Amino acid sequence: MIKTPYINPFSNDAKEIVSRLGQVDTLDKRNDSLMIIVNHTRGQNLNDPHTLPETLKDLAIARFEWSLFRKTSENQEKKYEYLFNPEIYEYDVVSFYLLCQAVAIKYGPDSHEAKMVLDCEEDIISQRLEILKAESNDFQSSFLRKALNQLIDTNNIHWTDLKEVFDLGKLDINEVLLADGKIILEYEDFIAHYGDLIHNRDPRTMYEVTAGINIKSKLLLGLIRLYTKQYIETVYEMSKRMVEPNEILLDLADNIKEIQQRAQDLKYAGAGSSNYIDDKPISYEMEAFPPCVRKCMDGIKSGGRNDAIVLFLTPFVSYSRLCPGIFSKQEQNIKVSDVDPSLEITLNEVIPMIYDAAEACSPPLFKDQPQEKININSKLGFGLHSQLKLDNEGETHWYTPMSCEKIKLHMPSLCTPSVDCKKIGNPLTYYNRKRRLMKKDNTNRQVEEHGD
Repeated sequence: MIKTPYINPFSNDAKEIVSRLGQVDTLDKRNDSLMIIVNHTRGQNLNDPHTLPETLKDLAIARFEWSLFRKTSENQEKKYEYLFNPEIYEYDVVSFYLLCQAVAIKYGPDSHEAKMVLDCEEDIISQRLEILKAESNDFQSSFLRKALNQLIDTNNIHWTDLKEVFDLGKLDINEVLLADGKIILEYEDFIAHYGDLIHNRDPRTMYEVTAGINIKSKLLLGLIRLYTKQYIETVYEMSKRMVEPNEILLDLADNIKEIQQRAQDLKYAGAGSSNYIDDKPISYEMEAFPPCVRKCMDGIKSGGRNDAIVLFLTPFVSYSRLCPGIFSKQEQNIKVSDVDPSLEITLNEVIPMIYDAAEACSPPLFKDQPQEKININSKLGFGLHSQLKLDNEGETHWYTPMSCEKIKLHMPSLCTPSVDCKKIGNPLTYYNRKRRLMKKDNTNRQVEEHGD
C-alpha cells in the first residue's frame, strides 16, 4: 500500500518520521532495515552489492544519482529500483531532507546544486505518481486528496493562493477550472457549480477531464517543488547562525558536487571521434577543460552572466567540439557548417551544453535575459535569429575563443589559473595541450601495465 509520505515529504506523517528516524548520529550508520527493503525489491539489480545503499546518507546520494544519471549514457533504472518500492518511504523521507539540508548549508538556495535537488525531487515524485496510476481511480483520487489537503484546503482555494505555484511554470492557470476565482478540485464542488449544466453526459467523466486526477497530480508536484524550495531557503537562513555545520551534511554536499561533475562528463563525452584530427569534430574531453571553463559551467552569479555565457563559453564550447585546431589552420574564417554540415552536432551537443551552463547561473540566464539565446546564435555565425538555420549562416562571424589576456581584463572572476595554465594564451590552447598530455599518460600507463 502506498503511504502519503512516499509521495508527499511534507505530510504530517512525513514530519513524524523525520522526528523519529532523523537523528544525526545515525545518518551514516549501517541500517539493516533499509538494506532488507533494498535487497527484497522486485526487479532490483543485485549484481553489484557495493552500489546498494547501506545508510541513510547512501540513500540520499542514490536519489541524486538516479535523477542525474538517468539523463546520461549511464542510465541504469534497475540499479535504483528500490527508490520506487513504496516500502522504502520512511527512509526515503529522511534522505530527502538530508539532501535539502546539505545543499542549503553548503551552496545556498539560489545555487545550481539547489536547483538540481529540486529537479531530483520532482523527477522522483513524477515517477511515483506514474506508479500510482496502476491503482483504481477511486484510490488515486482519495490518495491525492489526502496528500494535497496536508498542504492546502482543496475545497476552499482561490487562484491567488497558488500564484507561487503558477510562477514555477509547472502548472498553468489556464489548466485549472475556475469559478468566481475559486479553483475547483473536488467532485462535490464541481457538481455544486456545474451539475445543472451537464446534460446527457457522465458528470464523473466531465469532472475527470477538467479537474480530476491529472490536475491534482500536477498541482501536487508544483506544491512539493514550492515547499522544497522554501524549506531550502529556511535551512539556509538558519545555517547562518550555526557555529559549525554538521560534517555529514558537508560531506554529502561534496558528494553532490562530485556526482554532478561525473554526470556532466558522461552527458557530453563519448560522441564523435577522439583521434586528435583537430580540424574535424571530436568528442568532448571534459577532464581537459581549463579551470575558467569549468567555473563558468558550474554557474555564474548575476552581474557577469551574459558575457561569461555568450562571449566566453559559446566560442569555447563550439570550437572545442567542432574544430579545436582552429588556431593552427591557415584559414580561420570558417563556418560551423564547414565542419558540421547538418548542424546535428551543434544542435544536439553544443547548444545543450551552453544552455545547461546558462541554466546553472544564479538566476538562470534565460529566465530574465531570453534574448541571449539570439546572441548565442549570433556568436556561432547565424545572425540575430531565434533559431539556427543554414540560410542565415554567415550573417555574423563564428567567434573564436577569447584570449586569456582578455579574460583577465574583462572577466577576472573567471580566471583562477592552475599549474597547467603556465605559458598558455588561450583556453582552447590549454584544452588541446591537456588532451595530448592525457593521451600520453594513458599510453605510458598501458605500456607499464602490459610490460611492453
